[in-house]
Amino acid sequence: MIKKIILTMISSCSLVLTSQAELLPMSDEVLNEVSGQSGITLNAKVILGDESSIVFANTSGKKKADATPAETGYLIIDELQGAIEFEGLGFDLVSDLKNSGKSALQWTLPKKITATNLKTTGIYISSTEEVNPTPGVNSSTFLMGLEMNGELSMPANTQISLFIVD
Repeated sequence: MIKKIILTMISSCSLVLTSQAELLPMSDEVLNEVSGQSGITLNAKVILGDESSIVFANTSGKKKADATPAETGYLIIDELQGAIEFEGLGFDLVSDLKNSGKSALQWTLPKKITATNLKTTGIYISSTEEVNPTPGVNSSTFLMGLEMNGELSMPANTQISLFIVD
């Protein structure tokens, strides 16, 4: 056993010692001929536990600490569980979008979304961060439930561009 470990160490060291690389300077002319692609493309799978929830807060453009309760509303996805996987979600910064002179964040929707037992007990609008289904003050309004299992295919290269108008 010890002989095998020693032989493995010696062969690993010999590979390192025989390997070599060199960095060479490149001229600006050569670098200008190189083309590339900016942005990122994501492939991911998100697995959610039984008690996962997502809460979006709308504070009428103010910081949460500065917003009054009347200026604050919540969208709550309650008790979300299962898994969602996507392939080919892209984000890119684009300058001069369609010759408009404006820059934009361009979002390319994924080619495929796969849901595995993805479900929620409900999606709610609420005046508080917690779901309160009891009618009355600070009650939450049930919008819909959700249960997905399968594949959702998107049209090729569907893009959404976000840019500042003024």
